[in-house]
Amino acid sequence: MNKREALKIKIAKAFAGSTEMSAVADDIAFHMTDWDHNVDDLVRLYEEPEAFSDDEVVDIVMQFLAHVPNHVAAAKKLAGMGPIEDVFGVGVLREDEDE
Repeated sequence: MNKREALKIKIAKAFAGSTEMSAVADDIAFHMTDWDHNVDDLVRLYEEPEAFSDDEVVDIVMQFLAHVPNHVAAAKKLAGMGPIEDVFGVGVLREDEDE
């Protein structure tokens, strides 16, 4: 079993122990582990930023932003913490206007 699967099982088991979240425990675990490769890339970038070209940095960040936020938003909602909010006031809940 790889680390991702082990973590997924651990998260699901932890949330399954909570009666109000037992029905969504597997979904929370999925949403918190599906992007493990994005985290790995970002951690490598944090640890050795000088090892990456500007294009590689942009690629890693863009892939992270394209994949991770919706999983985090889903896990947050499933965990009973409500929807994503625009706490920084940058319009995260509005579509971008065509330029």
